[in-house]
Formats: sequence, C-alpha cells, structure tokens
Amino acid sequence: MFRSSGSSRALREATEALERAESYPEWKQAAAAHDQLSGAAAWREDGDSLYYDHALMRKDVGSLKQLREAGDGRGLVDALTASVYRHQADIAAHELYVTALSGPKHLVRDWLDEVEAALTWLVLHPVQGLSPTDKRRRFEDAWKVYGRSALMLSGGATWGFYHLGVVKSLFEAGVLPDILSGASTGAMVAAGVCTRTDLEVADMFANPECLRLDGLLPLEPRRALEAGAWLNPERLHEVLRHNVGDWTFAEAFARSGRALNISVSPTRTRQKPRVLSHLTSPDVLVASGALASSALPGLFPPVVLDARSADGRVVPYAPSERWVDGSIYGDLPKLRLARLHNVNHFIVSQTNPHVTFFVGKQGERGVVPAVAGVATATARTQGAYTADVVRRLTPAWGGPIRQAADRAYALVTQDYRGDIEIHPRFRADLLRKVVVNPTRADLAVFIREGERATWPRLPMIEDQTRLGRVFRTCMAALRAPPEAGRGSVPG
Repeated sequence: MFRSSGSSRALREATEALERAESYPEWKQAAAAHDQLSGAAAWREDGDSLYYDHALMRKDVGSLKQLREAGDGRGLVDALTASVYRHQADIAAHELYVTALSGPKHLVRDWLDEVEAALTWLVLHPVQGLSPTDKRRRFEDAWKVYGRSALMLSGGATWGFYHLGVVKSLFEAGVLPDILSGASTGAMVAAGVCTRTDLEVADMFANPECLRLDGLLPLEPRRALEAGAWLNPERLHEVLRHNVGDWTFAEAFARSGRALNISVSPTRTRQKPRVLSHLTSPDVLVASGALASSALPGLFPPVVLDARSADGRVVPYAPSERWVDGSIYGDLPKLRLARLHNVNHFIVSQTNPHVTFFVGKQGERGVVPAVAGVATATARTQGAYTADVVRRLTPAWGGPIRQAADRAYALVTQDYRGDIEIHPRFRADLLRKVVVNPTRADLAVFIREGERATWPRLPMIEDQTRLGRVFRTCMAALRAPPEAGRGSVPG
C-alpha cells in the first residue's frame, strides 16, 4: 500500500513509544512519528482512495468554500444539504482509519473543516428568504436527519471499571457524547458521569480516590440461602449512593445536560426489558436504577426500583415488578436509544468477558483474527441453537429451567456490535478479579488500560462525531434569546 521510510529498528522504537505513552497528547505525538516512518503519513497526504469518492469530496470542498466566501447563503444551504448526506457514509469507512494511526486522508479533515465553517457562517449571517425562525427550523430538521451519537457501556462486573478510562479519554478530548447508556457496571459508570457537571467530572478523574470501591460484600450464609444470592444489595446501594448521589433521572439530566439511559431486565415472564431515562422514568432514583441493572442473578437478589414522590418521599416505583442485570436482555439497547434520542451512531465500550471473546477479533485483518472469528461465530451459533431447543422443549411455566434458557438465549443472540468499538486489552492478572472489589491500584490499572484502548480510536471518534457536535453548538446559538446576541458561536 505504501513504502516504509524507516528502518525496522526505528519502527520498533516508535511502536515502543506508543506503548509507553502516559497521555493522549504523548500517544498522538508517537503515532505521528510512527506514521512518518511507516509511510502512512504520505498515504494521508494523497487524497485518492478506493474507499470514498475523493473526486466528489474534493469538488464539494471547493464549492462550499467558494459559496461561503461569496456570501451566498441560499446556495450554501443547498450545497450543504447535498454534500453532508452523500459523504456521511464516506467518512465512516473503517478502512480509512486502519492505515495511519494519526487519522484518515487529509481530504476528509479538509471536508469536515469546510462543512463546519459553512454551518457556522450560516448561523452568524442572515440568509435571503429565511427568517431567523425558518433558519432555526432548518437547522433542527437537518440535525434530526443527520442523527446523534451515543456512548454505550456494557456490563462486565469488576472489568467494567475499564469504562472509566474510556470515558476519561473521551471527556478530556472533548468528544464525550451527551447520550450515554449503561448496563450492570456500565450503568454505574454512566450514572457517575451523568449525575455530575463537567467540573465535577474533571474533579472525579483528577481525584479517583473519591469513589468508593467496596460494593461487593458477601451475605451471611443463612440470608444468602433465603435470598438465593451471594452478595449484599444494601452495601452496593450504599456505595452507589455515595458515588452517584441521590438524584433522579430528571435531576441528573438537568444538572449535567447528559442523557443517562440504564438497562434493566425483567424477572416476570411477560414483562419486557426497559431503558430507564429522564424521558421514560424521570422520578426514578439513579442509584436505584444502577443497583437493579447490576443485580446479576445468583450474585444479587432482584430489585424493586425507588422513585421520589412529589412531596419528596422515596417510594417504590412499580412495586409489583422486580428487575435484574440489564446485560441479560439489553446490554446495548440500540433500538431503544434510536427511538428515544434519535441516535444512529453508536460508540461501544465492551468489557463483558463472554462477549469480548466472541467479538474482540472481528473486523481485524490477518489469518489469526479470521480463524478466531469463524470459531467464535460457530460457537455462538451453536450456543443459540442449544438454548433455543431447551426453550422450545420447556413450557412457558417451566420455572427456573425455562428462565435460565431464556436468559442464555438472550445473551448469545444480542447484537453486541457498534459503529466504533473499544475493547480493552486482555490481562490475565485481572482475570481473577472479575467479581471482587478492586483495590486502588487495580482501579488505576483499569483506568489506564481503558485509556490505552481508546486512544487509537480517538481520530475516528473525533471525525465521526464532529458534525454532531457542530450541530449542537449551532443550535445553542440559534436558540439563545435575542438579548444574548448572535455575534459568536459558543465553543
């Protein structure tokens, strides 16, 4: 594809520099050096590619710039409408982000720069034939058609603490989506972010010792037998309240501006899985939702959700229903997020051990990933078939056997893929810590490994979420009251 300009020793040293990086700026600098040595930097300079229509994109860049500099607002609106949607799939091409560590062809960034400049120009300048109300409506419609991005955090028991490093990387890079979903431990992490303001999130990552890590406490043997569970739910609830506060979903959204979505699974046969959010369950307490989403059968007993009543009391929410681990039926509730928030772009951080083994190698090049992909796909198919046979041979009233078969079938047939996927590096020394309280040293390792898994994905995330962030910024300016003025677009 391209010719390396560096010796094998220089490339090896550049690779080692990537492994030693302690921050994203440091990793990014090492990536640029590696691209120079490997020849990938020259590949980025050459705009031609089989993976997108480079000639049309180059033409659109020139047209948008010409219309903007001429002050032709109407022409700019029409050109943007055509260009944004025809190149939306182009910039999402996976192949554009696997050649160079630093990012795709420079032409992709040139196009993104020009689209952002054009959208900003339209916000700041009058457009002939469009009133301010019409302009705002056109922007709202365009944003709705373009769609939104969400960060989805899987379950994974103690391994779910990797998510903290993923969120930290996205937050510090300024690309954390304002829609998050979580299941099980992912729900805990998403809740911790969505109940905090930006300043509080920054303080949490600067001082992770503020988080309690002692949520797993074994029950006394007699109570464990009575509850059919091994761990104490009161302790986990206490820790969750410390880590995420006593906010409701509506209050969390109001204070952070981030839409929290927590998956919970039903215990009743005819009940459906739910996504708790400020839209579906505004008065439910976030800590209660995270507790329910973490109640893995056998480890924790099912949970009745708590809500805050109009007079401020904590009362049961749907008291006849009990809920368990959200990963069982809705680890990644993409369809429900699409309906609730107009999400059509999913960034998935996956730490479930049983899922990582199945999908961790998919999409990678080479013989080993290909063979691993075939083997895991076969195992998954056989697992789904076996679980389905048990389901069909067991009547609906078949009790624990039918329930176990239903859950097994749900686990192996779920769609665990995303548009962008982040899988932490497997570490054998952490295998024994899947269901134990992490130490402070463990937490530091989880966070750093989550960061390292995210850094190579950041160029793709930055590009594929950029126009969504631009739309959000433009809408904030257009919705501002007249007295606030529209002389600038907020950063």
